[in-house]
Amino acid sequence: MGGLVIKRAYILAKQKEEFNVLADRVRTILFLATPHRGADIAQLLSKILNLSTGARPFVADLHRNSIATQSINDEFPQYCQNLQLYSFYETLPISYGVGKTLVVDKDLATLGYANERTAYLNANHREVCKYSAKTDSNYQTVRNALASTIDSFRTRATDSRRTIDNEQKRLLDGYLGVLDAPEDDFVGIDTTRMKGSCEWLVEKRSFLEWRDSANTQLYWISAKPATGKTVLSGRIIHHIKDLNRDLTFYFFDYRNKAKTTISSFLLSVAWQMSRMHIEVLDVVLEICGKDDQLCNADYRSIWRKLFVEGILRTKLVRPQYWVIDALDECKSSSELVPLLLKIIEGSPIRIIVTTRRRFELHSRVTSLGVKVVSEEIQENDTISDIMIYLEAHMDQLPLIDEEARQNMVAKIISKSNGCFLWVSLILQELKQVHTSAEIRQVLEDVPSDMNQLYSRILSVMGAATYGKKLAKAILTWTVCSARPLTTQELYHALQIDLKDNIDSVERSIESSCGQLVYIDAQSRVQMIHQTARDYLLQAGETVEFAIDSKLGHKTIAMTCLHYLNGNEMKGPKHRRLSASHIVKQRCPFITYACQSFYEHITHISSIDDEILSELARFLRSSNVLAWIEYIAQNSDLIRLIQAGKVFKNFLQRRSYYLSPIGKEVALIDSWSIDLVRLVTKFGKNLLAFPSSIFQLIPPFCPPETAPWKQFAASTRGIAVLGLSNTNWDDCLSTVVNVNELFSALACSKEYFAIGMLSGKIAIYYEMTCQEAQTLLHHESVRILEFSKTLDVLASAGVKKIRIWNTRSWEQIWEFDIAQMPMSVTFMEEQQLLLGALKNNQLMIWDLVTGTPRESANWTTDLEGPNAHAYRRPIAAAFCMESGLLAVIYRGQDILLWDLERDSLHDIYCKETGARVHGRERISTPGVTGLVFSLAPNTSLLAASYADGDLVLFDTSEGTVRAVTLANAQTLASSPDGRTLASGNSSGVIQLFDFETLKLLYRINSEEYGIQDLVFSENSHRLLDIRGSQCRVWDPTVLVRQDIDEENSDTVSVSTIAQEVSLARSENAILITSLACYKSENIYFCGKEDGSVYLYETKSAQQISKVFSCAHGITILSLFLEEQSQVLSSVDSSSRVMAHKLTRRQKGWEAAEVLFDHRAGVAVHQVLSNSTSTRLLVCTAEKDILWSIGTSGNTVIRELFWQDRVAYRWAQHPAQQDQLILIMKNVAHLYDWQTLQRLTRNEGILLEGSILPELAIQFIMHCSGGTLLSTTFRESLQPHSESRLLLWNTSDFCVDSASAAPVPKYRSLASQVKNLIGEHEQRLVFLHGSGWICSANLQSSNINEYTRHFFLPADWLSTNDDLMFGLTRNGDITFVKRDQVAVIKRGLDTVEPSVNGPGKRPSLLTGNRPSLTVPEPDGV
Repeated sequence: MGGLVIKRAYILAKQKEEFNVLADRVRTILFLATPHRGADIAQLLSKILNLSTGARPFVADLHRNSIATQSINDEFPQYCQNLQLYSFYETLPISYGVGKTLVVDKDLATLGYANERTAYLNANHREVCKYSAKTDSNYQTVRNALASTIDSFRTRATDSRRTIDNEQKRLLDGYLGVLDAPEDDFVGIDTTRMKGSCEWLVEKRSFLEWRDSANTQLYWISAKPATGKTVLSGRIIHHIKDLNRDLTFYFFDYRNKAKTTISSFLLSVAWQMSRMHIEVLDVVLEICGKDDQLCNADYRSIWRKLFVEGILRTKLVRPQYWVIDALDECKSSSELVPLLLKIIEGSPIRIIVTTRRRFELHSRVTSLGVKVVSEEIQENDTISDIMIYLEAHMDQLPLIDEEARQNMVAKIISKSNGCFLWVSLILQELKQVHTSAEIRQVLEDVPSDMNQLYSRILSVMGAATYGKKLAKAILTWTVCSARPLTTQELYHALQIDLKDNIDSVERSIESSCGQLVYIDAQSRVQMIHQTARDYLLQAGETVEFAIDSKLGHKTIAMTCLHYLNGNEMKGPKHRRLSASHIVKQRCPFITYACQSFYEHITHISSIDDEILSELARFLRSSNVLAWIEYIAQNSDLIRLIQAGKVFKNFLQRRSYYLSPIGKEVALIDSWSIDLVRLVTKFGKNLLAFPSSIFQLIPPFCPPETAPWKQFAASTRGIAVLGLSNTNWDDCLSTVVNVNELFSALACSKEYFAIGMLSGKIAIYYEMTCQEAQTLLHHESVRILEFSKTLDVLASAGVKKIRIWNTRSWEQIWEFDIAQMPMSVTFMEEQQLLLGALKNNQLMIWDLVTGTPRESANWTTDLEGPNAHAYRRPIAAAFCMESGLLAVIYRGQDILLWDLERDSLHDIYCKETGARVHGRERISTPGVTGLVFSLAPNTSLLAASYADGDLVLFDTSEGTVRAVTLANAQTLASSPDGRTLASGNSSGVIQLFDFETLKLLYRINSEEYGIQDLVFSENSHRLLDIRGSQCRVWDPTVLVRQDIDEENSDTVSVSTIAQEVSLARSENAILITSLACYKSENIYFCGKEDGSVYLYETKSAQQISKVFSCAHGITILSLFLEEQSQVLSSVDSSSRVMAHKLTRRQKGWEAAEVLFDHRAGVAVHQVLSNSTSTRLLVCTAEKDILWSIGTSGNTVIRELFWQDRVAYRWAQHPAQQDQLILIMKNVAHLYDWQTLQRLTRNEGILLEGSILPELAIQFIMHCSGGTLLSTTFRESLQPHSESRLLLWNTSDFCVDSASAAPVPKYRSLASQVKNLIGEHEQRLVFLHGSGWICSANLQSSNINEYTRHFFLPADWLSTNDDLMFGLTRNGDITFVKRDQVAVIKRGLDTVEPSVNGPGKRPSLLTGNRPSLTVPEPDGV
């Protein structure tokens, strides 16, 4: 039964953490006739033993399926899945005196597992492990099993050491964003170490115990500044490398911002371990493959995803060593120490740390399971190293006798106090002297204190005859730069700064300030030590080379602005998108100047007029566009937003001291807003086409903005006329999906999410409003909620709650729910999700295990006659600060439930607040919405009532604090708890001060039915959803009394309370139809009030009213017959009118009504012939041809239809007396005079088998009437996909049986979203990407089309059909609600040709049955 004992031992080793390492080393178990499920002979053995003396309790455990064997067999499968098992069974019986039998039958000796191999042995139970010779077949069977096992071990070992291929390296580098190899840092440091130095540490007993102990430890080395800790770290790394141990290391460095964060440390460690261990690499690539932006996340997400859930779960056989240098230079070192302790506690990783601070300062975070060895470097420890250092450099000093030499060494050591930096600086001074006396003088004069030493170095530098100005500049740039500059960057920066030529930065550093500044292995200019930087910043004005932080930052900012204002940043006069890669060579300083100049403005005094003027000069020039282009090409658009915020903050600080007036202030203020708007309005276009900022974007900015004023007022480029908005409104961005209805909304620090009734969840970046991801909830989404700390998003529907990882966007958990939740919230620390369901149940889910925890019914304690009223709640809100849940019922007061006590807290009524126990309820209007303030330490609850009142309760006192009239239905609290937002069914959003209900702002919008409101994480933005639209609002009133803590002269900025209406004017009337008079450059607009107005394209202004139908009856469509000058209209009452137009001195007017008829049903199309003697009126059921004449109007013919699908009539381009009718995939020709069909019954089959689901949308003739352009739409809904087909007009004649699309135009089929018209032999259309494009119909290569300009995304964000027009001059008209935008010279702007074929499938498919048009029922 030894096999059973081994199984139990293995189970215990896997279960007990202290034996996990042992269990993990077991790979294979061979069982020789082991009674896995007992043995039948055990019963006989028990009977025999009962007759003898002495108990044998273990025999009972061998009975078939005994409790002991069953217990082992129940547990063993879950632990042995990674083992290779061999089970050998006996085949010969054994004699036991009175008979023969098998001790363990085959079914009892085998397990039946998938990872088990079985084999028989030609032996009895005693002989299965006894072999007579190597030729014994049983021996060979067992031997072969062992050999196979060992061979598999070798294969695994080979696999584990397999090399990483180049593709994996590329993926790893890209995912983790590790640009600088840690080995480079080590090599640079190790080369400075003298051979034989730092040996005192690696010989220390405490170090050896840390290195070799079976128990992992944290080895903490602390020392004073400049005592050689980094070099010591290099020696430790070298030592562990020599031992061929698995090593990871990291050097924190204050001089490089990228190397001062926990995130950079974790990413570097993950990168190194992945390059070292293939198992770790697989895990890291898998995690990052799901979340390729993980390297941009905060360190908590990286720690949890990469380490807790990945690397630390990987089983590594060999001990791991981490060396971490300069922990004190990590920005959040106090937060990193607990992570290091957790690593040591749960994995075989030994960590050594060097830092200035002793571990006792972190002792509060010590884990009981981790041993910490704390060592402080003493002077005696480094004396031998200093001796070695001095010996190595003696040959560079003056030749002196041995006694003098020994005295000098002793003097240096005694004064060094163990500081290597001090010794290094002294040696540099000694190299400059030549006599023993001078040596003695240096040793006497040089102080041992580092600050005094720095002071002396600066004094020596001040005594120099030349180079002081250059030295001061180098020090300033090195101390104050946002990141270390390379020598090439600094070379160009200094020449701009000093306005002089410099021979060599390297030589200049060595000669003028080499004792304080050095150049590292990556050619970056660095301060010799952080203490030197601190001294320069803290030294007083009496020190010549002392650096004033504000002046230093000003110097750098001014230099950057000088460069940005220079010729290198001047763009070409006529920049095209294709010219992006032809930009002339620029100096290396461009990267720093473009990406970092605004960071320095944050540190400059706000009353500095010089920086104000230079910044204004830059923003006034065209160079600002080149800067925006460079950022879009080479960086992140967020930098533009950050720059805008810096400019705004600078002006706000300045306004406290100086009056905020003047042209320069106004310009900077404008750009501070414009930069943000450029990203949110045009960000997608900027990223795709950075050079669009020069010509294509400014014309579409409002006229009062800086981009328009400075760059769109030219009479040569694109001009946009006709729009009344002169500045950006408070709507930052609009998201529209006309095919969806939005139902839920949530916002986090990085993203906002929109839930839809279709089950989709769209994720957008909060900063740029660009789409990031789409999720599927698989049912209507009713609630969305982001966690503030857990990087998860909860989505809830009627039946399911899903939890999503916001880094990988993968679903983590799925919970079934009995009823739809009204509200959900996170308990962050406990990692729980709470949900208030419509069955009065409070549910709690564990986000660690993915299981329900518990539930409670908050109506259990309700008693009395009104208890039955609390059956079906309609809304709920959580307040985790107070531990309350508020629930509302139809027609009832507010119920408050205490989450901590799991009991009723109180019931609140509108008049008094908390109801006194036993007091009868006063009849009050029902509650429509409620929300708690999210401010910390607050107890405010806002509730809206059906009578329009908004009531503010104080739940700590049980009182009503304030009441106001709001007519609110939806409420939201800002995350800071200071602002309350309300929305109603009329589309009005109101912002209140949460503590007083004082109205701050009102937004009147044109769309009704606000579904949800939510604030951004910083409380500065407000988002709403209504219908198919989500708007992001950015009113300045939300930025109230915010303080920038980084600057000493920052002040509190308060925005005056105001009430603002952003709706269109009451006099504004929507335009509902459009008709262009191309030959006259005028156009007519039908409006929702029944009027038709004349506009001219030159000014894009409304000229006069042409005519008006019944007031309030919308004009649905207009048709202009230019030859006869007749304008036909259809209104929403199905009235059809035709007016004869006459030119007058002041314009055009409707001189005569030629036709006036009410059809009685919806009219789809009106068409007249060239002489306007015939008028065709089309409805779903019939088409009527009217004769128009002076003697009256008569019906010539009626065509009746049954179940007619989409159709379209058009004038035949080549035959003025004929009409073309297209339905499905068939065309017919009709006579204009009689409406008699001219083609045969089958009509003209449109070949290519147009898909049945496609409906004809538009017919237009082009190319002098030789081509017929048609667009088909996939559905009758607005914005559905359109397909373009062009046909030869000659194929549409009376005798034609079929027509095929012209093959050379097929590449355009999937490119056209809207067909606009024809201009100069070019087909003009709106591309699906939002670009206005054209294709040369006469070109032999029609596979290419030309881009001209793109329309702003919010122009295309409408639920209605887009209305375009094209004038004779090539001006494009576009209807934008109650206005018409005229885009002049747009087609003159030509961008590179684009290949035609798109991604959508071809419209044409072969071998489909032909479809015929139904015959008309009669006349």
